[in-house]
Amino acid sequence: MDVAAVVATRPVAAHRPWRAHDAGAFNQRTCTVPTMDVADASLERFMRTFAAANAPVVITGLRAHRAAFREATTRGRMLDDYGDVKVTLSTANTFSYDKVVKTLREYIEHDVEKAVEIGQRANETLYWFGDHVDSDGRNVWSTLFAEYAPLSLVPAGADVAFSFGIGGPMSGVPLHVHGPGWSETIVGRKHWFLAPPTPAPEFDPNVTAFQWASERLRRGRFHNNDAPEEMLECTVASGEAIYFPNDWWHATLNLDESVFISSFVNYARDGEVKTEL
Repeated sequence: MDVAAVVATRPVAAHRPWRAHDAGAFNQRTCTVPTMDVADASLERFMRTFAAANAPVVITGLRAHRAAFREATTRGRMLDDYGDVKVTLSTANTFSYDKVVKTLREYIEHDVEKAVEIGQRANETLYWFGDHVDSDGRNVWSTLFAEYAPLSLVPAGADVAFSFGIGGPMSGVPLHVHGPGWSETIVGRKHWFLAPPTPAPEFDPNVTAFQWASERLRRGRFHNNDAPEEMLECTVASGEAIYFPNDWWHATLNLDESVFISSFVNYARDGEVKTEL
């Protein structure tokens, strides 16, 4: 599909904004991840203090710099510009066993509209995050990604892969691990739970992040094994980004209808700091 042609010819319709959601007890959780304002951040400080220690950090103060990208990803713009584009949805479990293809319009108007409920199985819940290359090998989202200025804490010479997504209230992904990078919330709020690589937490990979987090909240502790320390957690709101270190366990829970983009970074390739955000 020629996305540029579709964007140029489709009439603009009136749409509601992305909705906030009452996330109950998750509204009141204290952030236990270190935070740093982007005005005080530098690549050298980040590499020395957090990357070298393989430790997470939340960067704040990005919202004023993201007005254009936030406008490009409003609910109306996404439906008008990309509503007929097919997206590949994954099941919202740890290993994302199954894939389902829908139009973005179907996903937004059906799946994102409905908040995830307790008892809903993760392997029966669909979620859009990544899988941006179509069957012809094209990234149909490259035009949108071109509007996103990488964080200044990503070295200019590093290999970076973007992964964009939209999630409904209480959607998310259970505990999993992968390489390092950043996740920035563009719209809404995303709550994070993080734990070091060892000891590995005990969990059911087919239980939704919402049910897992709700059960742990009732118990008063998120680690359910012999880990000496509690998991770290933080709500990353619009205009904030979190660094997820290499091989750290993490689960995510969207508290609102949320739009987000991750930058998976190969920090093994050094380079000069980018001049963008």
